[in-house]
Amino acid sequence: MPIGQPAPAWRKRALAVVATAAFVSGFGAMERLYADDLSPVMAGQIAASSQRVADVVRDGWRFGDRLFGPLFGRFARLQLARHVGVLEQALGAGGPAAEAWQTVVAQARALGNVPRLIEALDRSVALALARGDYGSASSLAAELLQLARRNGLVRAQAAAEGYLGVIARRRGKLEEARAHQETALALLRSQNDRAGEAQVLMNLGTVHRDLGDFARALELQIDALELRRSLGSRERLDLSYRNIALLYREIEDTEQAKRNFEAALESSRRNLDPQSLAGALGSYASFSNDIGEADAALLMAQQARAIDASIGNRPYVGLENVEIGRALIRLDRDGEAAKVLADALAIGRELNHREIMGNALLHLGRIALREGNEALATERLDEAIRILGEAGLKSALSEAFAAREDIATASGQLAAAIEYAHRHAALREELLGTRSGRQLAALKSRYERADAEQRIRLLSLTNELQGLRLNQQALLRNIGIGAAAALGVLLLLLFRRYRTTRRLNRELQHKNAEISAHEARLEAANAKLETHAAELYQAAITDPLTGAYNRGHLLRQLDEHLRHAQSAGQDLSVLLIDFDHFKSINDELGHLFGDRVLASGIQVVRQWLEPGDLVGRYGGEEFVVVMPGRDTHAAAAIAERLRAKVAQSLSTMSGARRSPTISIGLASLRASGAATLEDLLGAADIAVYRAKAEGRNRVVPYAA
Repeated sequence: MPIGQPAPAWRKRALAVVATAAFVSGFGAMERLYADDLSPVMAGQIAASSQRVADVVRDGWRFGDRLFGPLFGRFARLQLARHVGVLEQALGAGGPAAEAWQTVVAQARALGNVPRLIEALDRSVALALARGDYGSASSLAAELLQLARRNGLVRAQAAAEGYLGVIARRRGKLEEARAHQETALALLRSQNDRAGEAQVLMNLGTVHRDLGDFARALELQIDALELRRSLGSRERLDLSYRNIALLYREIEDTEQAKRNFEAALESSRRNLDPQSLAGALGSYASFSNDIGEADAALLMAQQARAIDASIGNRPYVGLENVEIGRALIRLDRDGEAAKVLADALAIGRELNHREIMGNALLHLGRIALREGNEALATERLDEAIRILGEAGLKSALSEAFAAREDIATASGQLAAAIEYAHRHAALREELLGTRSGRQLAALKSRYERADAEQRIRLLSLTNELQGLRLNQQALLRNIGIGAAAALGVLLLLLFRRYRTTRRLNRELQHKNAEISAHEARLEAANAKLETHAAELYQAAITDPLTGAYNRGHLLRQLDEHLRHAQSAGQDLSVLLIDFDHFKSINDELGHLFGDRVLASGIQVVRQWLEPGDLVGRYGGEEFVVVMPGRDTHAAAAIAERLRAKVAQSLSTMSGARRSPTISIGLASLRASGAATLEDLLGAADIAVYRAKAEGRNRVVPYAA
């Protein structure tokens, strides 16, 4: 929102007339821009019409400024450039608008016109951010902050702090971003600027989301939305809805995410704002790709790209090209996907935008892998892994590890395949744990908000009761005064007091009943929260397919048993179980059949384990059994029994050319001489590879 003195009413009316005429001449019927069946071509044509009108306005202004500017003087040139800048921004033309506001900056500096200089700097920073020019945006925002401080303009200081916070967040400096936004929030609250406060709350919520504090982020975004609603129908709600939708997307609450994305689209359409509509469409397209709705994602991303391309929003064009490529890959249109992803990569390299570069390279690598070009796929994926790792984009990085594992496996590089498999499994487990924590944080945030509202209601009831008591005390005083005057009046007042007291007692009983009911609901909410927390913890330590422990919990348990065995002088054995020919089973019969093999086999293993033993998923088709207190001989007998029972059980599964079996590598603490968890698992890994080499479907102890 620009900072400065408001224009006189006649200027606003004149500008509104000019802008309306330009829109009508460029767009035709305005409602077509926001029709539900808007095609990407139509979106581009409409946005391009706006750009053509903007170009005509810019060329006319340039001509008039060159011809008449020297005659009218600096102040007239400033005013003309200012009105052109406002009109160009209304048309969504970032380039011409930036040129006009740069002229305002130059003229205002020459005239020493501080209000117009502050307004022009504010507009210029916003336009630089929109086109991804963070260097220019940073220097302009710093100048705006210095000028505002020197002239004691608090709202302008808040605007500059907010812009510096946005720039810092986009550059990955999250703590610096939080400090700027909190400073802006304090300044705006001191001025009682509720509209500005809502904007800063939204920006601060985005920073907390990037910091991983999802409970605080959700609270801030909801506060911003409620504040904007309270300010009336003219306030833009689309950004708040979109940010809330992105938070629910992160914690995989699909229903809430969809509801808020739809609300963001509806708000953008009501505001008749193409740039806002493009942002909502682009975010919704990314979410639709995540949940497998490729057709919807493709249409929305193409609509968003058509609008952003016409208004010169290069970073968003790159991001939308990535989403178009993702959708085309899902629709098996790899040739088209490769072209649009190459365009995205070029934009990403031009802007040094790591999210665009990393995701474009990831999906280009997947296309090359599907085409059988392993060398090109390796090159692209390795670069993607480096960029995504630097940017901290863990979800996409996990996909890149999985793709590199496929390449290494296909080329026979077993050591590399195992390494990438382990890195993929570890990152996937971290993401699952993080997501569970985010879900618990969101649940906690909802509970705390409900609890705060409950406390407010209880406080209101307490105040009502206190008011009733005060009324009763006043009544008693009146009765005492009346008793001194006359016995008749006393009797009358006593009778009235009796009736009033009965009414107050009934109301008091009713209020007490309400308080009891509220307390009962609060206890039920506490019980529900505890149940959800227990379920989330169980989900966080369990492999959802087989019911065995997941890798993280397994390794923690094994480490505890290992340290106990070493301190107590006891033996400890581990079995590393690998399902034979599992990749062939997946390739021939599909991943669902492979999942059935894993689930059935591990169910048999869990059934025949001895008390005190535990089993967990180590990665892919590998599982580890921990047997405290057992030496190699005792563990080998149990391992042989497990192998035979699994082979017998899986032989009844129909569809496979060969009956699924398992190979088991056995390593004990004493026999292997292992000193650490890694040594013990390494010994078991060597043993299982010997079992594979000797023909599979067997138990092989580790031999030093």
